[in-house]
Amino acid sequence: GVDTVSSIQMVFQNPFDTLNPSHSVGAQIIRTLEKFNVGKTVADRRKRMLELLDLVKLPRAFETRKPRQLSGGQKQRIGVARAFAGDAKVVVADEPVSALDVSVQAAVIELLMDIQRKNKTTMLFISHDLSVVRYIADRVVVMYLGYIVEQGTTDQIFSPPYHPYTEALLSAIPIADTSVVKKHIVLEGDIPSAMNPPPGCPFQSRCGYKRLVLGGLCEREVPPTRRMHSGHDIRCHLPDAFLAAMEPVIKLSPKLEQKETSVSEAEA
Repeated sequence: GVDTVSSIQMVFQNPFDTLNPSHSVGAQIIRTLEKFNVGKTVADRRKRMLELLDLVKLPRAFETRKPRQLSGGQKQRIGVARAFAGDAKVVVADEPVSALDVSVQAAVIELLMDIQRKNKTTMLFISHDLSVVRYIADRVVVMYLGYIVEQGTTDQIFSPPYHPYTEALLSAIPIADTSVVKKHIVLEGDIPSAMNPPPGCPFQSRCGYKRLVLGGLCEREVPPTRRMHSGHDIRCHLPDAFLAAMEPVIKLSPKLEQKETSVSEAEA
């Protein structure tokens, strides 16, 4: 029903395709309020629409603007306003900043986090950019071909042991800081079809560690979910000893680590 739709909303990936080019910003937000039965009168809904513009940090004068007069970041803010128009309890944000310029991405992410805290809304944030995920998420689920391969708190996901796919994702994070050393991992092979995944482990056709598992187990059986000592779950056939010995993908250079250790010892 209407209550279910208003309580579970989405912020879509491409803000350029989510607004009607023929209608003003104000009219599109008010239309959402009407659908969600918010406000008893036209005046009530207009007042709420202006409050939503305030919420997403856009001038109230934008009420009369058409989508063609807005930048990509401004359009996405309107998308956020519509998602929160019915006091949503759950908001699914599907790659909400991937279509925006890098200079705009941070502002939209900050906006989403600010509104989420104010409204105490649960947010399901879908992204391929793990640097954004680390900044915004409390818990992370890593998926490959529709399978959950690893899940845990953000700190657990970004620290070893890793699922091999998570390790590869972390190595793909661009880092300009020269004081940081990053493991370089290249996945080989073609990406399988999600409609026709390979037998056994869904990642086995691209996994560089498959040879370490005896008996072709990776190619025959889907791995069970394993609870690691750190408390997070990994679906992988690799031996416990190998997973436990994994090194961090991203870390300070050895010289800086040694310098930090020396400073800590001196302070002690």
